[in-house]
Amino acid sequence: MIEQRKTITLNWRPAGTPARRIDDFAEVPYATAAPRAEPSAPAPAPGPDRSGITQRCENWGRWAKSSEGPVAAACMTGAICESLRRAELGTASSMMLGERAIDTADAVLIGRAMVRLSLDQRRILGLLYVDGQRKGFIAALVRFHPDDFDQRLAAAQDALSAVLSVYQNSNSK
Repeated sequence: MIEQRKTITLNWRPAGTPARRIDDFAEVPYATAAPRAEPSAPAPAPGPDRSGITQRCENWGRWAKSSEGPVAAACMTGAICESLRRAELGTASSMMLGERAIDTADAVLIGRAMVRLSLDQRRILGLLYVDGQRKGFIAALVRFHPDDFDQRLAAAQDALSAVLSVYQNSNSK
């Protein structure tokens, strides 16, 4: 006859040796981030004007969410249905009331430039302009402190501007 075990253990120990108690284990203190010091110095002078790249990124975000975006361009049936719908409405674009016009050529150029950015920079720009997420959520997802958001966003916009300037300089030659 087969004898059944009365207890199941994950670690083997010799018979008669008592199991370790929980309080026998060394406790590891929870590592917390060092508190950030409040800035005592006045804020630095504002950096370069970013309204141009911000408007271009907002245009890219509207394009990515619209029916003219990358998904519609990838599906021929969707593109045909959208063009038939626009023709039926008598409009040249799918712009609704209250929306700004979408510069498709610039949005496609920005979409192509995005692949030249680092993954974190793409995530920051995509989550902000396409998904419309809050700063705190983006900081948690990309894993940096929320106070650094503006600095990281500026770096991503600067990198995108640099890539776009290279594209525009190569097209002008």
